Amino acid sequence: MQILRVAMEHFTPLLGEGEQAISSDWFTKLLENIISSIEKTVSMFSSMILRASLRILSMIYAPMAVVGVILYVTRINKYLGRDLIYGALVIAFFAEFILPTLL
Repeated sequence: MQILRVAMEHFTPLLGEGEQAISSDWFTKLLENIISSIEKTVSMFSSMILRASLRILSMIYAPMAVVGVILYVTRINKYLGRDLIYGALVIAFFAEFILPTLL
């Protein structure tokens, strides 16, 4: 706040005494516009990240489940196959039910 006060003290004499209220309103609106544009940018970026993670997860869980079933049925590595199937189910649950509610 000290920087804002110093800036207002230095810039208001340039505008004149009668226009001091107008200049503070202008500066406040400028700051509000900057903050709102940053907020919109962060919101769009987080939405983009959520959509990308949803697409990636939806492409991962089906092959993961297939590999898990193959490993479990052929008894090559029964425990790894079981864990892959459980993991695919958890990822599918999050990709299909949890993440779409966040968008």
